[in-house]
Amino acid sequence: MTVEQEVTPSITTLPRKSFPVKILQFGSGNFLRGFADWMVHVANEKLNFNAGVCVVQSISNGDSLKEQVGVYTVILNGISNGHFASEKYVVDVIQRVVNPNTHFDLFLNEALNPDLQFIISNTTEAGIIFSEKDNSPSTVASTFPGKLTQLLYNRYRYGINSPLAVLPTELIENNGAILESCVLQYSAHWFLEPGFLDWLTAHVAFCNTLVDRIVSGFPKKSKEIVFKELGYADELVVEGERFHLWIIDGPPWVERELPLKRAGLNVEFTTDIAGHRVRKVRVLNGAHTCMACVGLLAGLKTVREAMDNPVVGNYLKRMIYEDILPHLAGDHAELKKYADEVVDRFRNPAIEHLLQSISLNSFSKFNVRVLPSLLTQMEKNPGGAERLIFAFASLLYLYSGSKNGQTVLLNDSPAVIDFMRRSWEECVRSYKGMEKLSRAVLSKKELWGQS
Repeated sequence: MTVEQEVTPSITTLPRKSFPVKILQFGSGNFLRGFADWMVHVANEKLNFNAGVCVVQSISNGDSLKEQVGVYTVILNGISNGHFASEKYVVDVIQRVVNPNTHFDLFLNEALNPDLQFIISNTTEAGIIFSEKDNSPSTVASTFPGKLTQLLYNRYRYGINSPLAVLPTELIENNGAILESCVLQYSAHWFLEPGFLDWLTAHVAFCNTLVDRIVSGFPKKSKEIVFKELGYADELVVEGERFHLWIIDGPPWVERELPLKRAGLNVEFTTDIAGHRVRKVRVLNGAHTCMACVGLLAGLKTVREAMDNPVVGNYLKRMIYEDILPHLAGDHAELKKYADEVVDRFRNPAIEHLLQSISLNSFSKFNVRVLPSLLTQMEKNPGGAERLIFAFASLLYLYSGSKNGQTVLLNDSPAVIDFMRRSWEECVRSYKGMEKLSRAVLSKKELWGQS
């Protein structure tokens, strides 16, 4: 150990504030910590929002958050007024962490918190689902909507009627409405009394939302340099871009009680987010998903490497401007301006956004982010669909699990990985074999919602 390492204090030595928990958060990953929690921190600093967060422990970061007593650093980099700018924030809004799988009773007790006003989630596009295997409201459910139903039901049972707003940030259309439908499915599945449904209608608002910020996560390559610049060690540093946007469709009381816009943040409250969502999901997220599949197969590691690569970068730009934008509704100049911003954001020199991270749950992401553009292109201009089809082919090839004899790391649901593994094992790597594989994958309705 060097002298420098010995004298570097931990972030836990810094002063931190305590706040009443107004927010329950499903997910402890980079995005929520670098987006929603950062926003709460800004509102606390500027407006004395006085809001703390309780994190429902996910598969990552729960123990680290406890070890760092909920404190971590957010570093935001980007171009501002033509100049590069970097900002650092010590975020201290997380007050406690609960794990439903190990302490189900403590998790349910969070429902009884009289200060609770908001529930936020980010469980990826594959997270908002219903499972018939969850047979009882008395044992911890396997899915996020199941756990949410159990939490809300406990709040109802104890007669707590203060309003709650549920703000899912998963990138699926009508995410709030779909989450509500899953909660209703669980209610019927568990034969919960009709009074609970009346209580949900009266006291819980499921809001559709749209989020936009590139959060690249922990700076692994420059860890020691970052620690030196900060003056302390922080194993939960989150790097992201300065750009941020959160669009929320909810009742008027949500805007009054959630003062993010008044804190100067780029938050919009609206009754129509469809146009914003389609533009963002198809351009930024769609390009990300295609980039991850194509870039990983090309041996690239980051978003910036992909954009700077003469072949892959040109492919991605032509796909955005020629295959996606022409089929979006709206003012062409505004759409092009947004696409230009996206390309600049992808090239942010301070963001090291790993393609491997973006490839998480690529099948469900492709279905939401890319397939609509591909189907529209096939309908209107089949001859121009080659780039999107190439991205689709890259997705299927990536899930063969190997490239040039090297193992490809896949991070998706076991069902998807197992299905693709079996599909590749059963086919012969010939034209007819690829035809058989493609037909098997493209006809599987469970993947696409259609054949």
